[in-house]
Amino acid sequence: MSHDHLSQDYLSIIGRSADSPEVQQFFQRFNASWNDVISYEGQGVTEASLEIFDSVIELEFIKKLSPKSSVTNQADDFIVRNLTLVNHTAEVNEKIGDVEDTLRLSDTIYKAIEVFGKDYQYLQQKESYCWRKDDVLIEVGQDRTSDKISHITFTADSLDVRAIQDVAESLSNSPLSEQTAENLGVEPPDLPYEDEPVSLDYKDEEVVERASGGRFSIFVVIAAVIAALLFYDEIAQYFMQLFK
Repeated sequence: MSHDHLSQDYLSIIGRSADSPEVQQFFQRFNASWNDVISYEGQGVTEASLEIFDSVIELEFIKKLSPKSSVTNQADDFIVRNLTLVNHTAEVNEKIGDVEDTLRLSDTIYKAIEVFGKDYQYLQQKESYCWRKDDVLIEVGQDRTSDKISHITFTADSLDVRAIQDVAESLSNSPLSEQTAENLGVEPPDLPYEDEPVSLDYKDEEVVERASGGRFSIFVVIAAVIAALLFYDEIAQYFMQLFK
């Protein structure tokens, strides 16, 4: 089996739009379609997944953050984030086919190193080997009881996918995490204003309270001043007679 055909099956679909020819060929190969994909609310964005052969093939998608994007889950709204091939049975592995060059899921980890190269990083905690092929990260897990391959995961690491994941992570840690990505352009609703009492730290200070009729007394004073100005002459003559 040629490398071009193999990369078309696996490596080339990573980071591609779900409606791309590469992904559509993948669907056709395994008798699947976008209608078989299940979408769900992830952290900040909408995610989707497809499982084939009883979860032996797991394909995950993440929604692109397009402004005012449609709420409907169309294939062109999603990007392939990662593809995982799980070592299961020889029969299923035959259906999956060669992974890369002559590497099969039933091979040993040493065969994976031979195929992907010796420029790898070993994650001891996960017991897996990691490689980078352009914008794809490859993780090959090792079975705990043998040298057999337990799984192979291809993960997109392109700029657009990383940007989506960064936004998703920031949304998951913010009050907007309850809203879907397509609602980002909508202004948040106005919150009702509530006046909260403020406690002052004044000590031994006399508190002067304003009388309940404070406004009314002000109007009375103003009216008295106006009346005094109008009847100034009469009032002046009245006081003059008193002092005579």
